[in-house]
Amino acid sequence: MEQQNDGRRVRMTKMLLKSSLIDIMKTKSIHTISIKEICEGADVNRSTFYRHYDTQYDLYDDIIEDIAADIAAIHNDPEVKDYTSIEFLTKVLEYIENNREKFLVILSDKGKISLGEAFTRFTNRFIDHESMSDVGLYVTQFLAAGLTSTMWTWLNKEIRRSPRELASLLYSIIMHGLGRAMKYSASVKEELEKRSKEN
Repeated sequence: MEQQNDGRRVRMTKMLLKSSLIDIMKTKSIHTISIKEICEGADVNRSTFYRHYDTQYDLYDDIIEDIAADIAAIHNDPEVKDYTSIEFLTKVLEYIENNREKFLVILSDKGKISLGEAFTRFTNRFIDHESMSDVGLYVTQFLAAGLTSTMWTWLNKEIRRSPRELASLLYSIIMHGLGRAMKYSASVKEELEKRSKEN
């Protein structure tokens, strides 16, 4: 029972520290944030911080690991066919939207690495590079950077398309190229105009 309580305390402490770092990173780059600031925001003393992390970068990396684990769990969902399926993209976008504040920070330039590089590294965890030629690697890099920028734009809109709608568009781009995606975009516009006239 005591071990359970200890485990719960550790999880709670880490959660408070992560939340504090994300909150501070809304206005400051991680490179300018001190351990003292993080601890004050979490109401945790410095010795407790150092029991779990050496630097603010280790704490940031732990947040990224949490996200990777959550997305891996989505990928392992029986309803999800593969990482390019509409089901997978929709569930990932729902997860991102439900954690919007966190992702606005993670995908911003206030993290350790730039926007495109961050998501490229992240998406590369789910891709089997050994089965690809160097051309395949260029394609996945292109897609990862494009997905990052698209998600950033989407999250920054107060009124935005649903995760399912954006997933359909992304799926169209990934599977059929930009030409098909532009046709999809035009058909969506026509549908919206039609609805507008009906109302």
